Amino acid sequence: MRSALRLLIVSSCACLALAVRAEPAVTVRAVDLKQTPAADAKTVASLPAESAVDLVTRQGAWVQLKSGKNTGWAKLFDVRLGQAGVQQTKSGATGNTIAQTLNLAAGTRGSTVTTGVRGLDADTLKNAVPNPQQVIQLDRYAVQKPEAETFARAGRLSDRTIDPLPAPTKGASR
Repeated sequence: MRSALRLLIVSSCACLALAVRAEPAVTVRAVDLKQTPAADAKTVASLPAESAVDLVTRQGAWVQLKSGKNTGWAKLFDVRLGQAGVQQTKSGATGNTIAQTLNLAAGTRGSTVTTGVRGLDADTLKNAVPNPQQVIQLDRYAVQKPEAETFARAGRLSDRTIDPLPAPTKGASR
């Protein structure tokens, strides 16, 4: 009996801790909640724009959201912190430490939001298409050696030798 009571108390505290951690948020566009934080993951629910959700946690550019009985993952830029219809302060402050801890922007903003995520995934590289116009544009930024040396002297830059990276061994992954 005592162990059952202890188990009930511990699970209640764990559920309460999760509820306290949740941050109110709103979807800024229609969102498919995914089973895992991946674009090709199974969709568990679809939410319309301006849906009230709770942000549970963040993993890279993904956030785990709870909407009613559904919990799933969405892209960070698909949500805005704060409650639907609630006006934030001009600075975007919500007074909630979860937003500050997760370094998430809050407040009112347009529908264009960017999230910096490093690296390219395998699908992006596999589906890449050359853009000759962009190569031409990049070539316009090229400078001759004398211009580069003048720039380096003005910035008090000096030559530096960097050892080349070793060639990958066959079968090794990066």
